[in-house]
Amino acid sequence: MHLARVLGLLAAPLTIVGGADGPQLYRNEEFGIRLTIPKGLQLCVPPEHEHDHGPVFLLRHTKSRACDDLSDERYVAIFAGYNAVDGTKRLGDYLKSVCTGIGRGRCRLAPRDLQIAGMRSKAGRVNRKDGWIDIFVVTQAGKPDPQFDATVPSVNYDLSLHTTARHFDEDLRTFRELLSTVKLSSPE
Repeated sequence: MHLARVLGLLAAPLTIVGGADGPQLYRNEEFGIRLTIPKGLQLCVPPEHEHDHGPVFLLRHTKSRACDDLSDERYVAIFAGYNAVDGTKRLGDYLKSVCTGIGRGRCRLAPRDLQIAGMRSKAGRVNRKDGWIDIFVVTQAGKPDPQFDATVPSVNYDLSLHTTARHFDEDLRTFRELLSTVKLSSPE
């Protein structure tokens, strides 16, 4: 389930802006994702035939085929989806769903101060039995859909870090940098 969802992230229309001498920017217009790509991260470019739900960045330079199989890779991912589809309307319920569905465990306390600036966010941590650590920050944005629940924004976002204890501090710094530059504003 975890690998299938992350591989599903590797999907179509995205825009990369910037050159070798300046910062690169990632944009996904459908879900309103914009961010400066932190130095040293490798963007997994999605196949043309798949839907782009957000970017996946490898946390180390590695073989080019690493994007095809993320099971043994450290990465940061952003996933966006319409909550009318997945059925999780409340932020706490969405975090619990992400921890159990993707992280394969119960949400534990995440490191302090993990949030997306200007947005109501919740964070959780899963220490997996296979030695991997997943950190999740979830939020919601977008115009509410009155046909479902006019009090709930229409898009769920989860930003995740997939790492090991050995690389935790280093990768958490990179994750915080990404959280500080990401802008989420689902189209109205």
